[in-house]
Amino acid sequence: MHRSHIQPAASSDVSAWLRRHAEKIVNAAQSRPVLEVACGTGRNGRFLAQLGCEVIGIDIDISKTVTKEHFQARRMDLDAEPWPFRKGELGGIIQVHFLRRSLFAWFAHSLVPGGFLLIETVPGCGGNYLELPRAGELSAQLAADFHLEAYREGKVGPPGTNAVTVRALARRKQ
Repeated sequence: MHRSHIQPAASSDVSAWLRRHAEKIVNAAQSRPVLEVACGTGRNGRFLAQLGCEVIGIDIDISKTVTKEHFQARRMDLDAEPWPFRKGELGGIIQVHFLRRSLFAWFAHSLVPGGFLLIETVPGCGGNYLELPRAGELSAQLAADFHLEAYREGKVGPPGTNAVTVRALARRKQ
C-alpha cells in the first residue's frame, strides 16, 4: 500500500537519516508494523507513526517513552529475552544510536522481503569509537540477507583504530 506524501511536523530530535528515508520505509512496510529497536523516548517511531504506519518500539526502559496513536511501546531486554517476532511479521526495522549486530539474523528473519532496515550508529564523539564497527564490517555482515540501498561510513577515533560511524538503509532480499 502506497502512503500519501503527508509530511509530519519536523522535529530536530528525529534522525535526519530517518527523515530522508521515512517514506520509502513506510511504503515498503506493506501495512505491517515497523519496529524501532531501543526506542528510548520513541521520537523516531512516533515520526513514522505520523506518516500512517503502525510502529512498535522496544526498549529495556519504556518509562520515558511517549506513546501516541499508531505507536506502542513494549518493555524488552534485548540481551536476556528471546526474540518475539515471527518470520515476515515486520514491515521495517529502525535502529538509531544503538547497535546490536547479534540481532541482524533475527532482523532478517522477521522482516518481510522487500522491507527496509535502517541503521544509524552512535556518533563518533568521546570514547564512542570503541563500540563502533570497523570499516566495511557492517556492509559485509548485512550482505547475505540485504541489498544496501544507501550506505555511509565516517572514520572516527584515533589514527589506526579503523572505527567508523555507519548510516545504512538496507532492503531485505526476496
